[in-house]
Amino acid sequence: MQKKRFKASVMVLVCAMIVFISYTGSIQAAQSSITREDVRAAAQKTIDYYYNAFKKEQFKGVLDWPALGLFGFGEDVSGPKWTTADVKNGAYWREQEVKNGVGLSKTKNTDFQRTIIGVCAAGKDPRNFGGINLVETVKNTMLPSGHFADSVADNKTGEPVGEDLVNAHIFGIIALHCAGEPIPNRDKCLQWLENQQHKDGGFTWDVKYFDDPADYDLVDSDVDMTAAALMAFAILGEDESNPHVARALQFLKEKQLDNGGFYSWGTENPESCAWVIQALTLLGQDPMGPEWTKPSGGNPVSAMLRFQLPDGSFSHVLSEEDNLPVYDNGISTYEALYAMADAYNKKAAYDVLHEKYRPEAEKHLFSDYKPGDFGFSETMELVYDYVLSGRADGTFGPEQPVTRAEFSKYLVYGLGMKKESHDKKGSKLFSDVPEGHWADGCIGLCAEKGFVSGTGEKTFSPGKSITGEQLMAMLVRAAGLAEEASSLKEGKEDWAAGYIRAAQNHGFLWPGFDAKKPATRAQCSWAVVRLRKYMGIE
Repeated sequence: MQKKRFKASVMVLVCAMIVFISYTGSIQAAQSSITREDVRAAAQKTIDYYYNAFKKEQFKGVLDWPALGLFGFGEDVSGPKWTTADVKNGAYWREQEVKNGVGLSKTKNTDFQRTIIGVCAAGKDPRNFGGINLVETVKNTMLPSGHFADSVADNKTGEPVGEDLVNAHIFGIIALHCAGEPIPNRDKCLQWLENQQHKDGGFTWDVKYFDDPADYDLVDSDVDMTAAALMAFAILGEDESNPHVARALQFLKEKQLDNGGFYSWGTENPESCAWVIQALTLLGQDPMGPEWTKPSGGNPVSAMLRFQLPDGSFSHVLSEEDNLPVYDNGISTYEALYAMADAYNKKAAYDVLHEKYRPEAEKHLFSDYKPGDFGFSETMELVYDYVLSGRADGTFGPEQPVTRAEFSKYLVYGLGMKKESHDKKGSKLFSDVPEGHWADGCIGLCAEKGFVSGTGEKTFSPGKSITGEQLMAMLVRAAGLAEEASSLKEGKEDWAAGYIRAAQNHGFLWPGFDAKKPATRAQCSWAVVRLRKYMGIE
């Protein structure tokens, strides 16, 4: 019996070694055929190509898209190198065009969106470029559905219209991100995008409408637009835990060629590789890493570099026989450059721009709340994490009292429990919380976790202002400090005394704290951020 057990153990060990050797062999085989320095060298050729080409034109044409890749490699296209002696550069020429309405049609939201990206890459002000506030223009195109409209202004009504273009929605998200903005109406914006995903997991540039439902199953999605959708998902804070993201990534996996590249619009091309590189980088994945490197050593980056020409520019195709009239090498070159920047830096140029422009964007978010005001930085943290938002009229209302229902949402969203609240029902616990109430799930989750109790046996008082002591009780319970609070309560003290002492011990009390007064929006932001820091939530 012991011999049999020994033999079985040996067999298990041998099998395990075979699996390990196979696994490590596959990892070794999945090494990129190029290095980051190879990417940098290729990019420098493109930068030199651009400099020589644009210098002849007084740098006209650097904006919009070429500027993004140049920015990604640290080139200041508004600085001396890229400016003529008579102070003309890419930004100057583009601003003249904007003033004259050139390349900025109100029937094309994407014109305004790409202009924002170029202006930011050039270090200029997207809120005052050519006399136009490009940022507010794009923000104002969001429709009630959460979709960024196809057009900025209809020719007849002057209002933004159109829900047919997926690319207008995606680049609305990207453009505002580059300008340092949080995305307005984020949840509906996300839902609209999710609804455009096709059965194969991918996306197309437009919304599909069919009379026969079976036709939806026949849609062949596009690599480029699927990658673009993933960029938008990443900016909206989604990752692979979102099934829509996971399915889109799987679509790209299935479309990747053995050489690491991608085939789209009739041919293998560098642009598809570029968009995938951007998407993966925004999602925190390495397009040159093992996950996206084929056994041949090819990955999206190495596949893209095959299209570089001796002068540093890129060709849309490897063979002119495969070319299509809708493409030109100018597109291939600027898309390749900003993809190389993302791959080399391991950080998306879109994210770098966001970080650069966010401080300025914060100053413009709310008309009644500015840097230096109490709780402003804490509020900004929560706004950019989509825990809370401002009002439709552009104000925040920092001194406005917060209701018990509102704070339940603050707490749930602030602790990253939003998805967990979706199937909870406060309406089943409290008679004064109607089914379908906007905070039904958050109230239910807070009650279930013991963060909050009702104001009566079966009542919650969702519309009543939350007081300082009620808020601190919720924070202390959420922090797991209920026992400490109980030990700090002395004798017949008020019910909240222990909670307040525990909150004070851990830095949850805001300056001038009053237990009986309603808590304001600014105070709630301040306190929730202190709780997040205590719990290690960044």
